Amino acid sequence: MMSCKNYQEIKLKNVEGISLNKITTEKIEAEIKLRIENPNPIGLSIYRSEFDIVYSGIRLGKAKLKKRVHIKRKTEGVYTFILKSNISDLNPLDAIRLLNLDNMGKIELKGDLKVGKFFIRKKFPINYTDKVNIFTK
Repeated sequence: MMSCKNYQEIKLKNVEGISLNKITTEKIEAEIKLRIENPNPIGLSIYRSEFDIVYSGIRLGKAKLKKRVHIKRKTEGVYTFILKSNISDLNPLDAIRLLNLDNMGKIELKGDLKVGKFFIRKKFPINYTDKVNIFTK
């Protein structure tokens, strides 16, 4: 059994894509697919975690992993986080800008991945910036 101190850092490799599922006058719903690597010799779980999302300078809100996800040992995979944001939280000009953006834009994710096994849990900070296509499925 590994102790919390012996976990190697779980790595956010890249953003595979963002899909805007719904934009209404009240809310934004999107999926963010993240490629995450587990370099550890044991399988771990990612527990409910959340990130602040900024796309092309527009703060979209928080993306949340709704349920625990198991990551096999020494593997990487793509995991889907759900973004739900209220339009009322956005500056009205930013909401209009979001609708008129080109598909490619800069995404910034900041938050913590909560990872563990059994009763041992640890937070790994995520601070990621990249260019992505917002309508990738």
